[in-house]
Amino acid sequence: MLEVKKIIKKYLPKFVIEQIKYITNKPIINYFKKSYKKKALLSYITHPFKKNSMHHTNYYEAQTWAKILDEIGYQVDIVQYDYAKKLNISKYDLICGFGDVFQYYFESEGNAKTIFYGTGMHVCHQNYASLKRVKDVYRKQGVWLTKSARLVEKTWTHQTSLVDGIIALGNDVCADSYRKYYDGLVYSLPAPFYKTQDGNSILKNRKSDSNKNFLWFGSSGLIHKGLDLLLDYFSNNEELTLHICGAIANEKDFVEVYKKELFNTTNIIYHGFVDIESEKFTDILISCSFVIFPSCSEGGAPSVLTAIGNGGLIPIITKETTISTGNEIFIETLDYNGIENAVKKAIKIDKDELKKLEKKNLGFVLNYHSKDNYKHNLKLLISNILEQRNE
Repeated sequence: MLEVKKIIKKYLPKFVIEQIKYITNKPIINYFKKSYKKKALLSYITHPFKKNSMHHTNYYEAQTWAKILDEIGYQVDIVQYDYAKKLNISKYDLICGFGDVFQYYFESEGNAKTIFYGTGMHVCHQNYASLKRVKDVYRKQGVWLTKSARLVEKTWTHQTSLVDGIIALGNDVCADSYRKYYDGLVYSLPAPFYKTQDGNSILKNRKSDSNKNFLWFGSSGLIHKGLDLLLDYFSNNEELTLHICGAIANEKDFVEVYKKELFNTTNIIYHGFVDIESEKFTDILISCSFVIFPSCSEGGAPSVLTAIGNGGLIPIITKETTISTGNEIFIETLDYNGIENAVKKAIKIDKDELKKLEKKNLGFVLNYHSKDNYKHNLKLLISNILEQRNE
């Protein structure tokens, strides 16, 4: 699919590409076909309303936002966050989500209520932190791998400064990154995850050497998500095994620089993209006791929650993943020493204690980060912001 997109971009005229994008992403009007007087615009992503998938939790998040808006009495329109054409936004009583529409609204006349949905930490934190990590790699490797950062190209400052309230995905570490630049209501919202496995069965069948096996489970932005640090560390510690799950081949420059560690190091196993409903995912979870994720900026880190909630893995994480189970090991610094110190703490845990921690982590994520809990909390927070605006 990615190759097809590249071919289209290369050979089709720009105006044709823009027309295809317009048709594909055109707004969805009155999705639930209701006749409510009040109207809400959800500016997020539109593809979850055309097909369902567990490729990313944003499918569930977008669908849940729309369902809640319907439940509280709004006719719901949905638009792609970077929709290129201006909309008649004066007809809306409520605008939610993120993207271009907020700038259009605050540059026009209107009296809508506005709620920003922060799916990651504030852009001022994220862009700086991500590029700082790229610079760290440049100092070691002599190559700029900027395509392995995770940058928000548009800052859309209106949406994080002028709205009636902000809902930040993750814990208070994420919410605080917005509070630094905004004096209104900011709420944190626990991220959801997809439960596809019997976690208790995985705990029961966990392999005896699982305390020497670590899982990195991520997507694009390999430097942003700290994979380079793990490759540096595990390639020098062959008694430990690192399992890598994710479609990393798309970041060719990164793969070229780290090809020895990725493909010629016996204790680093690259599994590629792994379907979370597959037997392969089950086998990987049974093999590992730890999920390790040295990211510099996240919004609730659903990939980490997926590993914990399906397999009871113990998280070795940075505070910037914006999650906490109460039974994690924090990576204090984003460098080799930070990884080494955290891993050493992990492998010192005796096997009885390990089993207790695995069970606690599984139970916590199954409860606190369930899809039902996400919907319950999101509905409550939306209602709180609307009530405050009406006072």
